[in-house]
Amino acid sequence: MHVTEQDVATAIRSFPAGSAAGPDGLHLLDLITCKEAGRELVSAITALTNLLLEGRCPAEVVTILFGGRFFCLQKKSGGVRPIAIGYTWGGLVAKCANYYSISQLDDTLLPRQLGVATPGGCEAAAVHATH
Repeated sequence: MHVTEQDVATAIRSFPAGSAAGPDGLHLLDLITCKEAGRELVSAITALTNLLLEGRCPAEVVTILFGGRFFCLQKKSGGVRPIAIGYTWGGLVAKCANYYSISQLDDTLLPRQLGVATPGGCEAAAVHATH
């Protein structure tokens, strides 16, 4: 699996507007849109993403990049709700891997599997199942 700079830039831009940074505090979109160094940064992030996708990352670093912080929030009805907030790098690499996988499996999954990368696919499957 190999991603391009365009793939990485698209994945970065796909994070919802206004979403908070993870525990690492990174807002990659702000960084890659910098006129002075944005292009070079996209190249470096792409190289890191491909290294991670190839599995060539030391185990000590993997636990940091793909880890997160866990919180427990009290529910109004009692009990707790566990919340995990992941680091930016893990989310970015996962998005790139998912985009790549979807592009490879799209034709294989359709028309039997409608819930993967098909807007309204689950709804279409539900309607189809009722007929």
